[in-house]
Amino acid sequence: MEEIILNKIEWQAPEYKHEEKSVDFFWTIGVIALIMFVIAVWQQNYVFAIFILVSALSLFLFSIRPPQVMTFVIETSGLSLGKDKYEWKKIKGFHIKKESDKAVLLVEINKYLLPVYTIPLPLDIADQVRESLTKVIPNIELEESKSMKFMEKLGF
Repeated sequence: MEEIILNKIEWQAPEYKHEEKSVDFFWTIGVIALIMFVIAVWQQNYVFAIFILVSALSLFLFSIRPPQVMTFVIETSGLSLGKDKYEWKKIKGFHIKKESDKAVLLVEINKYLLPVYTIPLPLDIADQVRESLTKVIPNIELEESKSMKFMEKLGF
């Protein structure tokens, strides 16, 4: 089988869309965590109480952390998503969704957890990316996961 040579396409984007959280957001999370913690202690479920505290603390920390800028690379050997590299044989397909002001690259990978990656894509290279990817993997109809859409609506 003949190896297909691709021109290297590289771009950078934040790992997720960051939205500043209001003070009300933190108060709401704190009050809900406190109520759940009190109920867990009242039920003598101390492991769950500790889990609630760790979860609330993690949510606070991830909410204030700014996103890292990731480098995405399409090349002959595969697709790189930051530090992770995927060979073409491990990728089932892709789909590019264009909107008026942005585009996203959806990539389905042979994984059980989070098989569809949503990658921000600059509009000016979207056609070039589609042209390169159709040479090595199929363009299939993909949708963002419902849980990702739900989390975006909540502001995460």
